[in-house]
Order: sequence, then C-alpha cells, then structure tokens
Amino acid sequence: MKILNKTKWLAALCVLSVSSLNAADMTNEEIAKADYKQLLKRLTPLAGSKPAQWRVTWSGESSTTATVSWSTAVFGKKHVLHYGTKPYGLEVAKYESHLACQKTGAYSINAKEAEDTKTAFYHHAELSELKPNTKYYFVMESDGEFSRQLYFKTSPKTGDFKLLVGGDSRSGMISRCRMNLRLAKEFKDKPEIIALNHGGDFIASGHSWHQWRLWLSHHELTTLEDGRVLPVIPTRGNHDGGPIFFEVFNLKKMTEKHSFWHTITLTDEVNIVTLDTNYSAKGPQEEWLDEQLAELRPKSKWLFTNYHRPLFPAVKSPAGQAAVFVPLFEKYNVDLALESDGHCIKRTVPIRNGKKDATGVVYIGEGGLGVGQYQPKPDLWYLQDGGYVSRGHHVMQLSFSAKELKIETILLEGKVVDSYVMTPRAK
Repeated sequence: MKILNKTKWLAALCVLSVSSLNAADMTNEEIAKADYKQLLKRLTPLAGSKPAQWRVTWSGESSTTATVSWSTAVFGKKHVLHYGTKPYGLEVAKYESHLACQKTGAYSINAKEAEDTKTAFYHHAELSELKPNTKYYFVMESDGEFSRQLYFKTSPKTGDFKLLVGGDSRSGMISRCRMNLRLAKEFKDKPEIIALNHGGDFIASGHSWHQWRLWLSHHELTTLEDGRVLPVIPTRGNHDGGPIFFEVFNLKKMTEKHSFWHTITLTDEVNIVTLDTNYSAKGPQEEWLDEQLAELRPKSKWLFTNYHRPLFPAVKSPAGQAAVFVPLFEKYNVDLALESDGHCIKRTVPIRNGKKDATGVVYIGEGGLGVGQYQPKPDLWYLQDGGYVSRGHHVMQLSFSAKELKIETILLEGKVVDSYVMTPRAK
C-alpha cells in the first residue's frame, strides 16, 4: 500500500478550505479522474480548536437518535453542539438546543507514531428524542471556534427511502476520495438516501492514527455543498483492530477483546443486525444474534444482517462464523446479508440449506470504496444462474418502496452494472 509522505499530507490538510466541493456539478468522468492534491486543498484543516473531521454516526434507533462527532488538534475546555430544526447559520444562540459533548478525549496513538506526531481529540454529542424524518441543523463549537452550519436528516418511521452500502475504503487514497465524490453525487441527486452502511476496513491498520486521520478528513468529501452530512452506520473489519475505531464512532466495547455488535432500526419495518466477524460466533455473539433475530423477524418487513468477512465469498474462504451464522439466518428468514472484505462485486442467488432456493438468503458485497480490486471466482455455484460477480470500485444502493426492494450496483464512473429486485416475504 502506498502511504503519502507524512509531511506532505499534513501540509495538504492544513490548506484552508474556501468552499465545499460540489460533487453534484462534476461529471461522472470528472469524478473518476479527480485530482487527489486538489481534493486535499478543499478539506477543513485540523488545527487548533477549530472543529474538523465531523461525522454523524447511527448505532440504534436512527429516527430518534444520532451521535454528532468532530475532532480538534488541541484538547480544549468547552465543546458544544448547537442544533435544532431551523437554520440559523452561525447565530448559535438562536438554536433550539445546546448540548455539551458527553464524551471527549485523545485518540489513541501508538508508540512509533508518537515519536514524530501529535494526537488529536474527539468530541461526541449524543442526541436523543429527535423527530423522525426531520432535518437537524447544527454548528459545532470548541473553545469559541465554530464550524460552518451543517445538517443531517433522521430516518423516517415509515415510507420509501434509499440506503448506500459499501466497504473497504482502507487503501488507495486516490480511489477512496473519488468514491467519496461518487457517494456525494448519489446523495445529492437522490435526497431520499438517508445513510451509508460501511462494511468495515475503514483503514489498513486500525492502530494507526495517521491512517484514521486521513480517513476522517477524506470523509468530508461526502458532505454536500448545502451542508448535508451523510450519516455512517459502522461495521468493524479485520483491519479495524485497536481502540481508535471505537473512539471515532463512539461505540461501546462489548468485551475485553474489543468486540461489538448492535442493531440499527432504520424504520418501523427495516432492521439491520450488525455482527463482528473478528470475534467468535459461538457463545455471547450467537446468543445475542438468536435473541435479536427472534425478536425482530415478526415485526420486520425487511430484516438484514451486516458484518465484514463474507460467509459466501467470491474471492476468499468463508468466514469461520459461517457454521453458526448461516443456520440462524435461515432459521429466522433473514432477507439480505451485507458483506465486505473480498474487494470485488458479488450478489448471490437466494441460498437455503446449501443450495439455490427462492426462500433463501441473498448475500451481497464485497467492498469497493477505495481498496484495490481482486479477481473473483465466477464459477462458484451461488454466483451463477441468476447471481452476479465482477470487480471495480463501487457502492450498492438499496431502494425501499411499499412493494419491493431494489438493489443496484453503481461503479465509480456512475454506471449501474447490476440490478436486482426482491419482494417481501409472506407473513
């Protein structure tokens, strides 16, 4: 993997941003060939107490809760989120709510990197009692320094919406930034998109603050010119080991081994159960998964599972958790499984009992948000006779409507290369 010289990227990140990148005005060709150095010049510098590296994380009831987070180069004393349903720009006193960050601290930095660089500091504002399907405008404040006005939209309780799905942004900095522009283009053109489900492997080495710092700054490219922020549903990949993953996304460590799993309730009818393929499937994770699926299936029109290492891979060997996860998925009639890790594009046929079955589970993935792409194995039985397999930087779009779920694979260049429609299971 090619890593930029630290001095060069630090200098690039310290160029003051004069305007947001308007990916919506770029052609597909311009996005696919966007110049990395020019993109870096548009990023907000991580310097002093100026809020930077903002993100919105969903890890629960996304219609009523969210975490707004940002970074500063110095620790500071006062970190406040000013927010509400009406836009007041930088007249922060007019906002409906003013929330001091409940969590703030230093990003972990390993001993090797500590020799020649300084850490930065995270600040998490945990929001609750939000209104569904509502725009929330916000301004971040750290020690009297303010961000520009941004906003995000909570998920609806019911109705149509779209969700972006992708993973493996860990290496290939140029491709990662270009894919972020692709995400922004889709987000701008389709306002019904509510979030990005990131399937893990955000960076190459989870213990490297250098790499997380770059990812966090690059993520700004997904923010639209009008300030709309794309919420992230995070998944832990095998390259995301260490504490920084939890510090970035304000997630709880489930055990001493730094595992985590959680359920996202997107709407009253759509639930995503996120698992951890870095941790044994047996024991606590199996018990939790069994309980979650048993509870969610009766009330879910669409029930998904989400994790990093694939159970029906197109490149590598199946994840060790397959022997536990697959029977539970089939027992509770999971509709769709979201996978990453394989660095390719795949959609399986519906699978039950080790064969194609119209009542089975469909598995999609396997990660193209920047990482180099592998050559998949098109002769695998679950990718033939109605399945799809290819390679290329991509994101998948899930479109939910009253009668169907449409899955589309969109390449960096904007071309849709696979389209698949699912209908809800009979109750």
